[in-house]
Amino acid sequence: MQADQLERINNEAREWFTLMQSGSVSELEQQHFQEWLQADSAHQHAYDQYEMIWQDLGNLKNTKELAALKRSVKPSLFETIRNGIFSGLHALKPKSPLGVALASAAILVVAVIGLQPEKITTQEFATATGEVKTFILEDGSEITLGAKSELKAWATNKERHIILVSGQAFFKVAKNPERPFWVDAGETKVRVVGTQFDVRKGSDRTRVAVLEGIVNVSSATKSANLAPVVLTAGQQVTRLNEGKFEAVNSISVSELESWRNGRLIYLRASLADVVADANRYFSSSISLGSKNLADLKVTAAVSTNQIDSLTEMLASSLPVVLERDAQNNIVIVSRSDVDNIPHNTK
Repeated sequence: MQADQLERINNEAREWFTLMQSGSVSELEQQHFQEWLQADSAHQHAYDQYEMIWQDLGNLKNTKELAALKRSVKPSLFETIRNGIFSGLHALKPKSPLGVALASAAILVVAVIGLQPEKITTQEFATATGEVKTFILEDGSEITLGAKSELKAWATNKERHIILVSGQAFFKVAKNPERPFWVDAGETKVRVVGTQFDVRKGSDRTRVAVLEGIVNVSSATKSANLAPVVLTAGQQVTRLNEGKFEAVNSISVSELESWRNGRLIYLRASLADVVADANRYFSSSISLGSKNLADLKVTAAVSTNQIDSLTEMLASSLPVVLERDAQNNIVIVSRSDVDNIPHNTK
C-alpha cells in the first residue's frame, strides 16, 4: 500500500472517529460508516488505532507520560489540551461540537507529538492463473503466493501487516516478538510473532491452517463479538464471511504442503473450497449451480496441471453432473435437479 493511500485512509478514519464520538449519528451515516469499514480491512485497522489513542488519552491522566507530554509542547497549547480534554475526558464523552473538536485535537496532538513518524515499507505481490511464486519481505519473512492470488504488505518499526486480497498464501514468518505479524483476510484476522501457516481466502469463506507454532485467529470487526480461536501445529479453522468460526479440526502436513508442490490434496474438504482452488488453476471458470452443494465433502488428489480431470472426478464421486458451454466454462449441478433444467453433461 502506497504512502498516499495510507494517508488518505488515516484521514478518513479520523473523520469517521470524530463523527462517531459526536453522539449524533444518523442511521444513514451509521450505514455508510459500516460500508466504509467493510470495504477494506485497512479501514478497520486505521479506525482501531484512533480508538486506542482515545483510550490511551484517558489512561494518561496523573502519570509521568502526561508530564513528559507537557514538557514537549508549548505551555499555551498544553493548557488548552489539558483543560479541554484531560480534566473532563471521561465525563465529557464528546456529544457537543466542542467535544468533537477536542476529540479531534486530542487525536491530532497525540498522533503528531506522542507518536513520532515511522518509516512505512510497502510491497505488493500478485500471481497469474496457475502461477505459484515465493517472495521475501523486508524483515526476512517468506511468502509463497498461490495461483491467481494477490496480497499487499506494509510494515513499521513496531508491526508487520499483510492484506490477503484474494487467493491463498503460505507464510514462514521471521520470529520477532517485538514486531507482531498480522494477516487480514476479509472478515478474518490472524496474529503471530513467528510461525508457519497457510491462509486461503475464497469468495464466501476463509480458512487458516498451521504447520508450525501458534496462531491467533479473530474477527476483523469488533461488532461480530466472536471469541478468538487459537490454533497449533496440525490444526485448521474455517469461517464463513461474517459468520462464526467452524469447529477446529486437524489437517495433515501433506495436505498443507501439497499445493506448493504442484498437487491439490483434499480430505473431506468442502466442495466450495475445492472449486475455489480449481478456479485459480483453470483458464475458464467453474461454478456451483446451487449453494446447497457448497458443503458436500470431497476426498481427492490431483496435479495442478490436470484440473480438468478434477471436475470429472467430482462428477463420478458426488451426486452432481457437469454442464459446459462453448468456452469450456463448467457449472456443477445437483444430479437431482438435472431433469428440471436444460443441460449438456459430459
